[in-house]
Amino acid sequence: MDLHDDQNCYVVEVSGWDVAEGFFVERTELTWSAEGIKEIRLQRPVREGSMLFVRLMQPATQNENYPIACEAVKVTKEAARDGAIIQLTQSRPRALIRRALRELKFPSIRVA
Repeated sequence: MDLHDDQNCYVVEVSGWDVAEGFFVERTELTWSAEGIKEIRLQRPVREGSMLFVRLMQPATQNENYPIACEAVKVTKEAARDGAIIQLTQSRPRALIRRALRELKFPSIRVA
């Protein structure tokens, strides 16, 4: 998959923790397809389900340059290159808390 085929391509800074639990910051490109699929290519290996923080690299004159929490929903290794293509979805904090509590199976705790 060539990330440059899509017209909606943005330079971003991605940070998070890799598979070795090492914190990283990497500059890459994010593509946003007409179907709403967001993808990045990273050199650092990450797991599906990892939390990544994506910050749009904008001109310094714009103040809305803060990172957005995203989840790596699909990781596809590239045989011809180092790294992988990661499909992202924006994280929703309340949904993450509900899912974590369900996985821990605390029946006495209710999450709105």
